[in-house]
Amino acid sequence: MKNKSIISLSLTATLAFGTISSIILPSHTAAISNISNVTKNTQTSTYKTASLKSFKLVQSNHSVKIYRKASTKSGVMDSVKNNQGVVVLKKLNNGWSKISLQFSTGYIPSKYLQSAKANAKTPYAMNTNKTYSYYSPGNKGSGFSTLYKAKFKTVFSSDKTLTNFWYLNAEPDPYGRMEYETSKGLFTGYKDVGIAELAIKYPVKLNKTWKGLDGQTLKIVATNKKLKIKAGTFKNVIVVKDSKGKTYSYYAPKVGLIKQTFKGKTFTELSSIK
Repeated sequence: MKNKSIISLSLTATLAFGTISSIILPSHTAAISNISNVTKNTQTSTYKTASLKSFKLVQSNHSVKIYRKASTKSGVMDSVKNNQGVVVLKKLNNGWSKISLQFSTGYIPSKYLQSAKANAKTPYAMNTNKTYSYYSPGNKGSGFSTLYKAKFKTVFSSDKTLTNFWYLNAEPDPYGRMEYETSKGLFTGYKDVGIAELAIKYPVKLNKTWKGLDGQTLKIVATNKKLKIKAGTFKNVIVVKDSKGKTYSYYAPKVGLIKQTFKGKTFTELSSIK
């Protein structure tokens, strides 16, 4: 694995930080009413999400292998399932696609990849024009900072295979997370893996369930929650929990992930957006 400059936190990888998503897109005025205090000014600038140009969804009734080279005779790096997503770096003329995988590249038959349609309704993805600051209370007393930032990068300077991702400088280890919002839902994943899964299935509906990270069942348990956190007060928040009820993820319209709890304790919480 080359140049592992971004590592994912072992605990975070087990959570749904993005496993991490409908009604008509709210007007500018309606969007502002969903949020108050510190983050209110974030709605006055352009809201933008990651481009879907290179994001492809796997369409297959069986697991699809990812190879080290554009040949089934080469070594297998990983496999993807139906409706999981990958980032294509280049589509080859021989029926293969070169994808971003594990801080490097892999190859997958292009016939299994389908372009994703953009979400045209209420968005729950993060605004790529903004810098998000998060509070991580679990670091308190550990010597590591309790605050970290998330910034969107179109490419990672030291590894060109890492494109269009959120770089989180969390301590003790920074990590990269991809996020793509489609008509089917919000897909997220970690760049050290390179495969994205559904964090929220669209259209948003109370009690809707789907399979998420590692095959666990995720469920929408609230769709219009009002939540007060460090960044301000948010309205119309949707809440997603895992099948064991240990992880709860909170998403605000046109803002994205604002809070996550694990075993009843806050794991991460939005503190500001600039």
